[in-house]
This record gives sequence, structure tokens and C-alpha cells, in this order.
Amino acid sequence: MNAPSGHLLGGFALTLAVILGTGATPGARPAGMPAPPRSYAVDFVSTAADGIDMNQAGHVVGSSRLDTGCGSTCLPPLDTVVWRNGQRVVLPAVPFSPTIFPVDINANGWIAGFAGVPGSTTHAVVWRPNGTAYQAIDLGNLPGKQMSFAAGIDDRNRVVGWSTTTNFPPMGLPFVWTAAGGMVDLTSLGFPADQPLAISPGGTVGTQLAYYRLDDPGTAVALPAPPSGLEIGTDQFEINDAGDEGRFLIDPTPERLVYLFRFHHDDGAWQRLTSTPTGHLTTYGVGSITPSGDVTATVAGTGMVAFGPDGPAQPLAPVVSPAYGGGDVTFAGPENASGAILSKLILGQSARLVRLVPTEPCLTNCTRVATLQVRATGPGFCNQGEARAKASLVLQSETGAVLPGVRVTGHFLDDYWLDQVVVGETNAQGQVQFTHRGPPCVGAFAFLVTNAETRDGRTFDRTAGVLADFAIPQG
Repeated sequence: MNAPSGHLLGGFALTLAVILGTGATPGARPAGMPAPPRSYAVDFVSTAADGIDMNQAGHVVGSSRLDTGCGSTCLPPLDTVVWRNGQRVVLPAVPFSPTIFPVDINANGWIAGFAGVPGSTTHAVVWRPNGTAYQAIDLGNLPGKQMSFAAGIDDRNRVVGWSTTTNFPPMGLPFVWTAAGGMVDLTSLGFPADQPLAISPGGTVGTQLAYYRLDDPGTAVALPAPPSGLEIGTDQFEINDAGDEGRFLIDPTPERLVYLFRFHHDDGAWQRLTSTPTGHLTTYGVGSITPSGDVTATVAGTGMVAFGPDGPAQPLAPVVSPAYGGGDVTFAGPENASGAILSKLILGQSARLVRLVPTEPCLTNCTRVATLQVRATGPGFCNQGEARAKASLVLQSETGAVLPGVRVTGHFLDDYWLDQVVVGETNAQGQVQFTHRGPPCVGAFAFLVTNAETRDGRTFDRTAGVLADFAIPQG
């Protein structure tokens, strides 16, 4: 499962030409697959961060800048990291190059990617979990080649990719790597000479024009022709074990607009998921296609989901709990087996890296944040004084009774690097306040409630109340 990476082309988002609203009903779900969720809650991952991929356990690989307390006056280092079990782990470099690019994380926590400078010499790399850290394994290149790139890793820790020369035209070969056998030319095993572009958790490999099971070269199937007037490109896409795909097809006009499609392996049909095009001034990419056919993707800078097996794409933002303030979802990465979708959600005035998790309303014995108000002050000049923010909350039950003794966890966030975690307990009136003091000129201050625990085991309701608010500092 690869989230959009090199195909997230920054710029101004195109206006959505057609909004395929919520409530789209897909066909019958495969046996044992849960129904599409009615609402999503937010599991916060990080601020000032980007996600690349997420595995079935919810571990996320990506990049982030860690707050050093400098506010807007400096640029903290950009780290390549994994967020797992509440910890932020920096991935180690390889001796070959300090520049690393992870692309995929499997169910075992193994990560595939490459190191080096694209267009020059590169080596495919695997990062293997080693206790609380990771061990970097330099996969090198096939004989006579100078560049290698990993396309992905399956749940048997098999890496597929491409190894090629630096001369023009480049001469490349597909490879598979295993810990026991090292890097092997796939053509020597009877597989097509096509470049692998995706691999499913169970080992189904997708190329530009075909797909096959990594266990059997005789399973190679050519893709049917795309719909009239469109082309199949080499952009990143996703494939599931059955051979279904989520990918963008290209309109071969000078604008090279792309459109999101679902490919059905059983009948060879290409299904257009949205009529909204994406051009070179905005962002796009496929997050995943699940066994049930759910496709997550970023289309024209908007995070979307198309529930399987044949539902159309719809924006994610309208199905995020209104308790989070109705911010846009600007990115949709992979969906895992629990239905969580790696995303970026506008909280305050900035996009934050989150998991959108299926949620249901709490009906009895509930804890709700009834009110949340953020106020902020700051000096008139950036080179003097400090900014201050205060978050005031009231906790109640579903019947409106105040709840004393609730342990509340929240995050102060600004428009730069700040992520200050605060914990407090409500008083006899169900009230709790948090304060932040820090550098000025950091934009708006947002506050996000991430947990509310009671001694009597009440359920924290994330579908009602107010869980996020922000304020722009006033002098």
C-alpha cells in the first residue's frame, strides 16, 4: 500500500467540477467485509508532517519536522520517520547515501524504499524492525546496473523493484529481493521484463500493462485497453491480491489531465470513479485498494474514498465527525484492515497528519466535550514578547450532566511546528483549562482533544460536541 509520493505535485487545487456527495451506495460487499462507515473520528499522528504509507497495525511511515521551540524563526530538520505504538522513530540512513526515500510498509513493519539521488546512482533499501529501532539493509543493484528502486514489499517480506543503468537509453530489469536469496532478476525466473510498479500484501505484482502472482510466472495477465480517449501511464497505483487496481488514466491532450479509475480483474472493466480531473497544478495519488474494492485517493487536492466493490468516489471531509470543525481533507492515503485511512485534515488553519477511523455515536454512559473555546494573544512585533493561548473546556454526559474528574488529553498546535501535549482533570463543574506560552508570529493556535477518560469507564464520544477549535492571536 503506497500513499501518493512523487505524484503529489504541489500547487493550487482545481475547483471540483462534480461533487459526488456522501451516501453513495456501493454494490454488495464481499462476505465478511464490514459495511462502509457512516462517520470517521480522528486519531492524531503528527503536525508539520507528511505520510507515505500505513500498515495493518496503523504504523505510519513518512516525514516530519520536530518542534524545537524556535517558532517561525528557524526550519527544524526534516526527518524520515515511523510512528508506531505512540512513538516517533527516525529511520537510519545507509552508508551509501544519507538521502533516503521509503515507499511501502508491510504488516510486519518492514519498510521498502531506496537511497541516493533520483536520476543518479541509487540503491534499493529495506528497513527491518530491530527492537524499538530499525536496521537498514542496502540491497545494492543487479549486476551491471547503477540504479535500483523498490516499488513495494509484501507481507512475506519480498521486495519487488527495478534495477537499471544510468546511460541513455537506460537498460533495466525487474527484481525480487528476499532476505534468504538477495536480489534476483525476475526475468530469470520466467516473469515479464516489465517494471514492477505495485505489489499487494499477498504478492500480486502490477506493472504498467499487466499483473501476476509473484509465486507463479504463468499467472501473468495483460490489462485490457483503457476506455476510448485515455492512456495507461506509469504513475504510482495500487493493486490488491485479486488483481483489482486503483489508478489514474491519462487524457493525452496537452494538459495531460488524469482521472481516477477502478480496474475490476474479474470482468476486465475500467470503472471511472470521478469526473473530476487532476492537472499538473494540484495533487493526486492513489492510497490503496482493499480486498473489498475500496479505493482511497487524492483527487485535485481532495482526499476521497470510493467504497467497493463498485461505488463512486466521494470526498472524505463530509463523513468526518462534525466535532472536528468541518475542515477539508487534503490527502487520502492507504486504508488498512480496520478501515482506518491515513489522511491530512485541516485543523485550525493547517493540515495535520491523522488516521481517520470508523466511529459510531455513543448512546449511553458517554463522555462528551460540550464546549471548547480557544483564545490567543500576541505582541504586535515578531521580535519581542511571547504568544499565549488558552483552551477552556466543559465535559458533560449524553444527558447534559457535568462530569468532574475526567482526565482530558489535548494538543496545542500552531501553523509551524508546535505540538504541545497537555493533560488535565475536570473540576466539580466539569471544567478544565489549558494554557500555552511560546514564540510569537506562528499563525493561529489550534487545540485538539484526543482523549477523555473517566474512572467509571464511560465511552468518549467523538461524534458529538466540540473536539477542535482555533484562534488567531490578538494584540
